[in-house]
Amino acid sequence: MIDLNDFSKNQQEAITTNDKHLRIIACAGSGKTTTVAGKVAYLLDSDNGFDIQPENIIAFTYTEKAAGELKNKILNNVGKLRGMANMYTGTIHGWCLKSLHENEYKYQSYSVLDDIKLKLFVDKYYDSIGMKKVTKLTNPSACLRRFVDTSLFIRIMDIVRESEVKTGVKFPNNILAAKKDYETTLNEKKYFDFAMIMEKALESLRNDTNLTNYIRQNLKYLIVDEYQDVNPIQQKLINRLQEISNCKLIVVGDDDQNIYQWRGSNNKYIIEFEKQFNVEDVKTIPLSLNYRSSEGVTKLAETLISNNVERIPNKKMESYKSQDFNRNKDILYNRYQDVEKENEGIAKYINDILGVSFVERNEEPRGITYSDIAILLRTWNKANSIVEALEQHNIPYITAGVNQLFDTEEVNAALSIFKFLYDDITPIELKKKWLQIPNIKTSSSKIENAITNLSQRKPNLEKVRNNWEYSLQDIFWSFLNDAEIYEENFVNSDTSDLELKTKERAEIIFFNLGKFSQVINDFESINFNSTKPSFHLFSFLSFITYVAKDYYPEGWLNNPYRTPNAVQIMTIHQSKGLEFPCVILPGLNQNYLPSKKPGGLSVWHFLDRDLVSEQSRYEGDKKREDERRLLYVALTRSQKYLLLTQAPDLSNRLYKKESQFVTELHEAKLNSHSIMTTNIRHDFSYADKIRQKPKEKTQNISIDFSSLKDIFQCPYRFKLVSVFGFCYPLNQRMGVGRSFHNCLMEIHKEAKKGEILSQNELSELIKRQTHFPYLNPKSEKLEILHDKVEDSVKKYHDKNKMDFKYIEFVEQEIQYKINKNILVVGRIDLIKKIKDSGDYETTIVEFKSDEADADSPITKDQLKLYALGHRELTGQIADYIMTYVIGVRGNKLKSPEQINEVDLEEIEQKIKDAVANIRTESFSKTDEKRICDENCFQIRLCNHRVKYNIKPRR
Repeated sequence: MIDLNDFSKNQQEAITTNDKHLRIIACAGSGKTTTVAGKVAYLLDSDNGFDIQPENIIAFTYTEKAAGELKNKILNNVGKLRGMANMYTGTIHGWCLKSLHENEYKYQSYSVLDDIKLKLFVDKYYDSIGMKKVTKLTNPSACLRRFVDTSLFIRIMDIVRESEVKTGVKFPNNILAAKKDYETTLNEKKYFDFAMIMEKALESLRNDTNLTNYIRQNLKYLIVDEYQDVNPIQQKLINRLQEISNCKLIVVGDDDQNIYQWRGSNNKYIIEFEKQFNVEDVKTIPLSLNYRSSEGVTKLAETLISNNVERIPNKKMESYKSQDFNRNKDILYNRYQDVEKENEGIAKYINDILGVSFVERNEEPRGITYSDIAILLRTWNKANSIVEALEQHNIPYITAGVNQLFDTEEVNAALSIFKFLYDDITPIELKKKWLQIPNIKTSSSKIENAITNLSQRKPNLEKVRNNWEYSLQDIFWSFLNDAEIYEENFVNSDTSDLELKTKERAEIIFFNLGKFSQVINDFESINFNSTKPSFHLFSFLSFITYVAKDYYPEGWLNNPYRTPNAVQIMTIHQSKGLEFPCVILPGLNQNYLPSKKPGGLSVWHFLDRDLVSEQSRYEGDKKREDERRLLYVALTRSQKYLLLTQAPDLSNRLYKKESQFVTELHEAKLNSHSIMTTNIRHDFSYADKIRQKPKEKTQNISIDFSSLKDIFQCPYRFKLVSVFGFCYPLNQRMGVGRSFHNCLMEIHKEAKKGEILSQNELSELIKRQTHFPYLNPKSEKLEILHDKVEDSVKKYHDKNKMDFKYIEFVEQEIQYKINKNILVVGRIDLIKKIKDSGDYETTIVEFKSDEADADSPITKDQLKLYALGHRELTGQIADYIMTYVIGVRGNKLKSPEQINEVDLEEIEQKIKDAVANIRTESFSKTDEKRICDENCFQIRLCNHRVKYNIKPRR
């Protein structure tokens, strides 16, 4: 358990005060995650006099990344405490989805549409989803337009459901009718959006349901991180959970870091938190020490944010001085004659700072490298010119912006595959696109062979038209396979020191191609097999050309395992929660930072501002306090080095003046000296230059068996899937396995409660839980697959119903701590416990829809991992592991396999070895023929295909 001496006085107070509602005001870098983890461990330590179990605590985090970090830190503190998998730690949306899946069977087959897929979904169902009913306030005949106004429609639907309506008013009938159509369409296709998840969870919590009873009986402490960013519907959910359970509410956050008000978040909830309760029942504890940043960075940010008025009074932030501060060296504000020279200065600064010694917390010094540097943007419109400067200086970079993705030569070449299929370009032009990628070693003949094969996939060909599915993802993979596009084919061992290291460039190329694979997956997740091949191709190209840049406004979050050693370009919003040794903030111009109010159509051309309570937060306050908070967040991402730049944009009069915030930043002083100084030459000759070494990226991660399976079998497959992000092609049979899984889950849960299902009830259950998301509703295969699922499930039920009384756990979450930073998570389908001759016998059961999977060695590894999780949960070693095949080809019970301590030791060591490969980035290629064969889908992107003369299955 925890040692309180490891914490500051205020942290100790936050940890040990457990008889009141708490507001913990945590400044940037103040160790709030460490504090919350310590608090949970303190509550769970029975020696402290609390009778608290893991299921008595819920902890909401803002992101899954933050949840992974918090889980790991909690487990580091609680030692061998059992049942930690029963404590929910994750996002509020994740909790709502989990609660609905586990308590409301009708939602078990629903999945969640992220922001990008939701926009694609709205476009697809434009005619029925309600967009036509949303009209301008000044012109009722002008409705929202497909593609052009999709994002506006979604924002309107979010505001209608998530905001707080003023007393005595309601939204007009056309908006309410659009909302009804929108939610009806989502329900018909078994999808949630994020607002709908919370609406349905609140609906469940308002009634006397299983969920309400569970919360009432179990919840004692509710922890909400990043509380400054909750919106009205989230606040309703938090209040309802507290009301039902009478639990202690602990909120953690910083009103100065509220940067999502344009999405409806409201920092008044954290500012006015104490007003919700009686004075004697609530306490505020500040965490004012910044452990991340130098004294210079901390003072600079503190001086800036003190100009805000709407904030918790008497706040301050002080540096713990984890980093030294060197005046005139560490924090620079450089002004340039024009934007071109500004970007040139940024590129020069990056090259100059490489190798400068940097000391992470309690680690050996290392030389700063590319991935230690982040360029933070207010908006993406500055990215193109910065990227051009980086390329001229051979500086590797990765960007989360979709526009920059399609500007790269490799993704431009990949997109040309589909332009060729649509007859927009010639074979010669397509070949040229691929051969002009830097350092490519693939021969012209290989590219020509790929183009010849690609010609057979043109959508107007008879054999293609009659084919039952047309997969753009499969076409993409097949072309890369035929052209022999391998990572090694972009590495040039003769590279000079002046050139970009081609190994890093090769990784960036594959990182970007993996992103393109994700773009295809986003599109096909909604549009797969729903139209003719020619229209499917046309729609994809239209999506890329006209709307993708608007549909990926914030890009993607960083990969949890590893990113290439490259400068990271992202928006300030995207950087929230991250930290970097060196941060570069370009464009300190008026109308850029702070940004000008966006023009054009807005939500408020269709919604009356007077309907929504505190509507102004959606549009930004006139005093620009929201923009000041954004700059504050950007500054506090830096651990030590900070470069701020400004130049007049000579081509746009809006961006010529210096930002109003620069004057405020100049007020920051230490010992009467200005913190921010100018040094155009930014000479780092004073600093020790040592070997460049990237920061370890794989800290505090949660990994599931799907990812472990890849690295067990072939670490390079893990790299392609989990690091680069290449996606499998979709197919129409997807959904069969999940349909079986959902049917069995409901059957087992009902059986555990003692419910015996009639044949009619069983038929209704199967109908409810069977869903094939990529099968055309008019396809004759739909009824065939449904009948096969129904037949298999009914046979399983009739054959096994007498054993249902032995069920101990259904869909039991498990987790197993491997080391300080790595947590393995999973979910066990079924655990049976039978009493025989006075002793209990426990069997872990995994259901498979394919017999080959059931018999594979990797499934045995999966079950042994589950046995580790079962031991963590109960303290007992299961007696047997077993697979049960339930599939369209029939059901088959596999023989139980006895398990013992040695089996658990072996799988634990195997996991440790796999994690070591992730940590050391040892993504080697397997030489095992049983794995490296035509059944490995990723062999298409691996040069072992040529080495072993393997022909992938088509």
